[in-house]
Amino acid sequence: MTTDFGTMRDLTREILDLVDLRQTFTDIHIEQDRPIMIKTPRGWTETGDGPVLFDEMQPMLDAIDSDWRTHLAHGALDRPFVLTRCRLRCNVYRSSGGRKTVISMRRLPLEPLQLDKLGLPAYVKTMLEATKGIVLVTGPTGSGKTTTISSLLDHINRTRNSHIITIEEPIEYHLDSRQSIVSQREVPTDTPNFSSGLREALRQKPDVIMVGEVRDLETAETVLQAGESGHLVFATLHTSSAISTLTRLLSFFPSAERERHAVSLANSLIGVICQSLVPAEDGEQFVLASELLFNNNQQVSKLLVDPNKLHFVGDFIRRKEDNMSRSLNEHLASLVTRNAISSRDALRATYNRMELHEMLQGSVKR
Repeated sequence: MTTDFGTMRDLTREILDLVDLRQTFTDIHIEQDRPIMIKTPRGWTETGDGPVLFDEMQPMLDAIDSDWRTHLAHGALDRPFVLTRCRLRCNVYRSSGGRKTVISMRRLPLEPLQLDKLGLPAYVKTMLEATKGIVLVTGPTGSGKTTTISSLLDHINRTRNSHIITIEEPIEYHLDSRQSIVSQREVPTDTPNFSSGLREALRQKPDVIMVGEVRDLETAETVLQAGESGHLVFATLHTSSAISTLTRLLSFFPSAERERHAVSLANSLIGVICQSLVPAEDGEQFVLASELLFNNNQQVSKLLVDPNKLHFVGDFIRRKEDNMSRSLNEHLASLVTRNAISSRDALRATYNRMELHEMLQGSVKR
């Protein structure tokens, strides 16, 4: 939309104004010939001054990638876009048979959140005291995995003298070297893919490695190798529970090799943080709900090496034998009891609705 004076609409200024409003939203959707949409805790909401014209999108597209036309001809492109008060992860793509251009943006703070501001219990820091092993941070898309993992790395960066290497697509949080040396590598600019970046990292004298996503056999195998060979490894997967995380990681391997890799995982697993973002009761903010699995004293390892016992991991979490592991439903029920979230939103977030429903009914009766 242009004004009566023929001046061009400034989309960058509109986004900065949105950020200044301090309204809680995670994503911005700018689609040619449609109004700007933002994703709030209660869903997508229209904002801005009417439909965005293609000519008005071009300055922002040029700022995201000066050669965006060439790249779009080969498919969608992922790029970071840094503004003065926030960082945006942008995915630009064509739709409607090539007739429309769309910019999908994920909003990120310029600095990682402090660990105690995430909504995870303070004892999660015990996972960071290990010098070797694997920590898996998981959850569905948009559950805050990137925010959590950047906070974990930032804590190490501020408290430990080490070399941290990250492999990301794209780099989302910029980590300045503090007590640690930080090398952030981007796919495909600095390395062709996650598996190559991870293999290369092992030859770059790291103490801590972060893999943006485990999505193939080679990456999964190298993650296990790195965890066993004296590195502290953080990796993410798109899974909804601790059990599905472990099952998913092992499923990358052929059945004949799975037992061997299960032993490797058992030897190196530190823990799993599986999380979800749930709208707060007032609908104005998000609340972090999490399932936590700790492998203290190798308590979970004996369940990993035997495929017939893997399903007992759920029982281990529910029994809270270590006083640290907890199920997602236990945390969701606690949040409902404290009136932090509604029971309806809790039931939407869970992977076991029947169990959570019974837990909520039980708490009402008490």
